[in-house]
Amino acid sequence: MTPEQFDTINRLFQLTFQVGDRLGSESSDPAQLLLTSQPDLEGCQAYFPPDYTLEPLEAERWQEHLADAPALAEMVCVLASSPLTYGLYRQDEVSWWVCAFWAAREQLGTNLLFRAHRVET
Repeated sequence: MTPEQFDTINRLFQLTFQVGDRLGSESSDPAQLLLTSQPDLEGCQAYFPPDYTLEPLEAERWQEHLADAPALAEMVCVLASSPLTYGLYRQDEVSWWVCAFWAAREQLGTNLLFRAHRVET
């Protein structure tokens, strides 16, 4: 990993800590950034219990998340040169993870999974 890649990943981790609360999470571990060799968002099922299912996230709702969490929007800008996919890993009607996956291997030497836990009460 180059010093530039390390600095970028460090900045992304700092931004991750700012996102969870902005998305309304009530979890004690609201947002995480995972460095992964998984090839896509579907492959990231390995990071969730088996009963969680991947669902699409409408583009309009994704844009609302970006507006609600400026740090997430900044992450998207930092990783603009890497392909992005997003979705939800849902446990049930009241608990899910908002996820973004960047195929960033060329840019950072690793792919990235961002996930922010949401609980509706």
